[in-house]
Amino acid sequence: MINIMKRFVESSVSQALHEGTQDADSAASAATEPGTTSAPFSALDPPRSNDRSTPQGAPPSRERTASSSSDPTMRRTVPKADLVMAIERFQYAMLLAERKTAVTQLQKLWVEADIPDDAHRLIIPVILNALVTDPRDTELMEAMLELMQSIVSTNPSNASILLQEPHALDTILGLMQDPSPWIRGPTVQLIKKVQDGDSASFATHILACQEGLRLLLEVVEDKREHIRDTAVQILLSMTLNQSPLTLRHVQQFLAFEDGFTRLFQIVDLELEGHGLDSAVLVDCLHVIVNMVRNNTMSQSLLRETPFVPVLFPLLLDAGLPSPDQPNHHPAPLEDDDEGNQPSSTGLRTTLDILLCLVGPVYPNTPPEELDEVARRDQTKRQEERSAVQAHLAQLPDVVAAVGEVACHGVTEADRMHALQVLHLLCEDNEAHQLVALTWTSMTTSPSYVLSMCLRLDVHHEETPLGASARTLLDGVWHNDLAKISILQHIHAPPPPPLETGPIEPVGQVLVKTMATTLDAMVQQSTATLSLTPKDAAKVVWKCCGRWRSLLHNSECKQLALRVPAPHATQAVSGSCFLNACVQWVMELPRSKATYPVFIALFHVILCWVHGCGPAIHEIVTSIPTLTFLCTTIGHISTSLSGGDDASHVEVELAGLSAMVLGVCLDGLDGKIIPLTKEQLLGLITRQIGLQKFTDAFGRMQQLASFQNSKRSGGVDGMSAVYDKGFVQWFKHVADATRVGILHVYMGNGTSSAAVGDDSRSKAYMDLIRMQDEQLEALRDQVTHLTTRGATSSCQATKNPLADDLAAAHNQIAELKLAQDRNETRIRGLTTANDLVERELQRKDAALKKLLHAEAATTTTTLEMAPALTDLSKGLHRSEEQELRVDQLENDVRRLTRQLQQKEDALDAARATIDMLSAHQAIAVGHKEEQEHATSNDNDTLERRVEALEKELREAHDSHTMTVSTLVARHEQATTQWQADATNNLNQALQSQARDLAIAHETQRTAWHATRIKMETELHRLENVFDQLHHESEKRLQLEAQVSRLEAVNAAHDRVVDNSHDVEPPQEVLMLVGSLEIQCRSFRDVLEQVLGPEGVSKALQLSQDRGAVPFWSSSC
Repeated sequence: MINIMKRFVESSVSQALHEGTQDADSAASAATEPGTTSAPFSALDPPRSNDRSTPQGAPPSRERTASSSSDPTMRRTVPKADLVMAIERFQYAMLLAERKTAVTQLQKLWVEADIPDDAHRLIIPVILNALVTDPRDTELMEAMLELMQSIVSTNPSNASILLQEPHALDTILGLMQDPSPWIRGPTVQLIKKVQDGDSASFATHILACQEGLRLLLEVVEDKREHIRDTAVQILLSMTLNQSPLTLRHVQQFLAFEDGFTRLFQIVDLELEGHGLDSAVLVDCLHVIVNMVRNNTMSQSLLRETPFVPVLFPLLLDAGLPSPDQPNHHPAPLEDDDEGNQPSSTGLRTTLDILLCLVGPVYPNTPPEELDEVARRDQTKRQEERSAVQAHLAQLPDVVAAVGEVACHGVTEADRMHALQVLHLLCEDNEAHQLVALTWTSMTTSPSYVLSMCLRLDVHHEETPLGASARTLLDGVWHNDLAKISILQHIHAPPPPPLETGPIEPVGQVLVKTMATTLDAMVQQSTATLSLTPKDAAKVVWKCCGRWRSLLHNSECKQLALRVPAPHATQAVSGSCFLNACVQWVMELPRSKATYPVFIALFHVILCWVHGCGPAIHEIVTSIPTLTFLCTTIGHISTSLSGGDDASHVEVELAGLSAMVLGVCLDGLDGKIIPLTKEQLLGLITRQIGLQKFTDAFGRMQQLASFQNSKRSGGVDGMSAVYDKGFVQWFKHVADATRVGILHVYMGNGTSSAAVGDDSRSKAYMDLIRMQDEQLEALRDQVTHLTTRGATSSCQATKNPLADDLAAAHNQIAELKLAQDRNETRIRGLTTANDLVERELQRKDAALKKLLHAEAATTTTTLEMAPALTDLSKGLHRSEEQELRVDQLENDVRRLTRQLQQKEDALDAARATIDMLSAHQAIAVGHKEEQEHATSNDNDTLERRVEALEKELREAHDSHTMTVSTLVARHEQATTQWQADATNNLNQALQSQARDLAIAHETQRTAWHATRIKMETELHRLENVFDQLHHESEKRLQLEAQVSRLEAVNAAHDRVVDNSHDVEPPQEVLMLVGSLEIQCRSFRDVLEQVLGPEGVSKALQLSQDRGAVPFWSSSC
C-alpha cells in the first residue's frame, strides 16, 4: 500500500508540472500569433482598454481559424455534465480573465463538439445576462456575440428561443448604439442570423420593441459599409413575406421615420461610386419598392420627396447602353439573366417603383381576399388616379428617361417594364394620350417613342415586347383626338424640339412602312426587305388594321384624303393615298400569299368610302378604277363545282368589288358628287350587266370562308376569313344595293324602304333580271345579224315573200339554238350527276378506310399494355375520327345542296323548253311538216328530260340510302369501340390494383421485419446506455474519491515532513484499496463494452485529466 501511495504522489506531481508547462507554451504562442485572441496570464493583468481608435472602414479580420474538427461529420460527443460545468464556469467566473477563458472554451466546444439542444437553451440566457452585466471589454463582448452567432447558426430553432427570452431583442438592439465598431458589427450580424432563423416572428418582435425599427434605420447611416449593408439586408427581409397588417405597419414606420431619405442617400453614393452594378444599391431599391407597394400613404410620402425628379433620371440613364456601343442590339428576353446583368436588375427595380407610384394597388388580388383597409386604398387610388398621373407627367426628365429605356434598353425585359410604365401613365387619360404623341427619344437618331412602338407592333414576328408596344398603342389609338392629330401630322408635321432636325411622325412611319412593303410585293422583291412573301403579308395586314382604325368618322376620313400617295408631293384628286391603295389592288399578283393583302386593302377601301362623299368621288370618277372593279366582277366562273382555292379567291374579289360599287351607289346623292345613280348603273350595265353584278353578292355569301364567321381575321394564307360584323355589313350592302336598283328603275328618289320584304320588289327584281337576260340575248342577236345585214336586204328587195321566209328561218334558227343550249345544259347536268356519284363513291371509300383504321386502332389498343396514357391516346384518336365523320356529313350535306341546285336548274330548263315549245307552235302553226318535226323534237327532249329526272331520282335515293347506311355503320362502330375501351380500362385498373396490393403487402412485410430488427437493436443500445450511465456514475464517484485522496495525500505529505515514523491512517489505506477494486471493475466493463481500444483511450483520457496512472502497473 505504501508503494501505491508513493506512485500516486509521484504521478500527481509530474502531471501538475506537465500541465503548467503546456499552459505556458500555449499562452506564449497565442501572444505571439497575429490576429488571434490571447488569454491573459493571470487574473491580475489589466483588461484591454476600450479606447482604441475607431476604424474608418471595415475592421480587419478577427475570426479565429477553425480546426479540422469543425466538420460536422467529425464532431465529438461531449457529456452533458461537462457542458454544464463549462457553462457554470462561464456564468460564475468573477474575474475578467476567467470569463474570457470560459468563453474561449465554450467557443471551442461549439465548433468541435456535437451539442444537444437542451444545452443551447441553458447557455442563451447566460450569454444575454452577461451582455448586460459584464464590463464593456471589447474583446469579451465580441467573443460573446460571436458565440451567440454560432449558437443561432448551429440550430435555426435557437433563434425562436432567443426571441422568446424577455428583453432579449431589446438587449441586442441596444448594443448597436455602442461606439465601437467591434461591437456594432457582430451585433448587426447576430440580428441578421436571428432573422434568418425565424423570419416569421422577427418582424413582430421588432415592432413590439419600443425603438427597434428606429435603431435599425440609424444603423443604415453607419459609415462602415459592412455594418450598413447588413442593416439594409435586415430591412429588406422585414419587408418580404409578412402578413398584410405587419407589412403595412413596417411600411408606414419606415416611411415616416425618414426611411426614404436614408435609403436614397445610400443609392446616391453607390450610384456615384459603383453605378448600377452595386448590390447595395439594388437592395436599397428593393426596400423602397417593398415600402411603396400597395400602400397609398407611403406612395404619397415618396411623391412629396425630391428624390423622384432628381435621382430617377440618373438611375434610368445609367441603365442605358454606353455611347461607345452604337450598334447595340437589345438582348432577347429568354437570354436575359439577372445574375449576369446586375445593372438590368437595378433598372427594373427603379421601373417597379414608378409602376407602384402610377399603377393601381392590389392589381392581381381577388376582391374577396382584401381586407377593409386594402379595399379603401383601392378606392382611394381610383379616385386620385388622374392626379397621380398628372404628378408624374409633370416630371419631363423622368418621362423622357423612361422613353429612352423603352426605345434603347439593354434587355427586352427592361423595355417591356418601361412600356408598361408609359401605358399606365396615359391609361384612361385623354390629355396624356395626346401628350404621348410628342414623347421623344434623343439617343442616336431622334425619333418619337410611339414610332418605335409602331415598328414593333407591325413587325412580322410576334414577341412579348411587341405585345407591350401594342398595348401602349391601343391606348392612344382609341382616342378620337389622337387619331385626328396623327392624321394631321402626316401632311403637316409638328415643329421638332430644339437643336434637332425633323422627326418623322408616327403616321408617316405607318404610311411609309405600308407603302414600302406593298411596293416590294408588287415588284416581287420582298427579299430586299429581309422578308418572305408570307411575312410581308403579315406586315401589310397589321398596317392596314392600324390605318383602318384611324378612319373613325367622316372628319378622320377627309383628313386621310389629304395624305398624298407615296410617290406624290401633294394630295390632289387622283394622287391621294386612297388612289394608291386602289392601285396596289390592281397591280398585286394574285396568289395564295397575296390573298390576305387583297382582303386587307379592300377592307381599307370599304371603310374609307363608307359615309365619305369625297372618297366616293375619288372612286366613281376614276375610269380605270371602275373598269377594274367591273372586270373583276365579270371574271366570276359560271360554276363553283371546282372548289379550288383560285376560284374561291376570284369569287371573293368579285364580291368585294361589288360591295365597293354598292357602297358607292348608296352614297351617291347627286349634290356633292356630279354623278347620279342612273349613270353609275348604266355604266355597270354596259360593262357587265346587272345580273352578274347582283350575282356577285350571292356567290360570295355561299363560300365556306364567308359563312364561317366565328373566327377572327388572320394572315396565314387562306385562313383569312371575315368577322361577324363585316358579314352583317356585307349582307346589308347586298340587300340595299338590290333595293336601290329597284328604286332607281321604279322612279323613287331614295332607297329608305325596307329591304327584301316587299313582294312587289321581288317581282320587279325578277322582271329586271329577265329584261337583263333578254337584253343580253338581243345584243348577241344584233351582233350576229349585223354580219349578214346586206345579204338579207338584197333578198328582201328581190322577193316580196322573203320576209315571211326569213322570219320562219330565223325562228327555226332560234329554236335550234335554244335546243343546243338545252342539250348543253342537260349534258352539264349529266356531268354534274356523274361528279356527284363519284364524290359519293370517294366518300364511301374514305369512310370504309376510316372504319378499317378504327378497327386496326382497336386491335392495337387491346394488344398494348394497360396504361392510362395509351387509353388517353385512343380517346384522342376517337375525337379525330368523330371530327372526320362530321366533315363527311358536312360534305354530304353540301352534295345534297348541289343536287337540289341541279334539280332547280332542271326545272328551269323544263320551263324554258315549255316556253320555246309554245313560241314554236304559234310561229309555224300553218306548216305541218315543221310542226311534226317540232313535235318530234319536243317528244325527244321530253323523253330525255324524263330519263334524266329518273336518273336523278335514282341517284338521290341511292345517295340517301348510302348516307343512312354509313351513319348506321358509324354509330355501331362507335358504340362497339366505346364498349371495348371501357372493358380495357376496367381490366387495366384491376391489374394495377392487384399489382399495387401485392407491392403494398411486400412493403408492409419488409417494414414489419425492419421494425422488429430496429426494436431489438434499440433495446440492446438502451442496455448498453444504461451500463455506460451506471459506469459513468461510478467514474464520477471515483473522481470524487480521487479528490479526497489528493487532499489526504497533501495532508500526509505534511505529516511525513513532520515525522517519518507515523503510520498512514487506516482510512486512507481502506480508501485506496476500494479505489483499486473499483478501477479494476470499471476496466473490465469497458473491455466488455468497447474492447481493448476503448480501455486504452480511457487510460489516456484519465492521464490527460490528471488521474493516477497505476492501472497498468497494478495489472
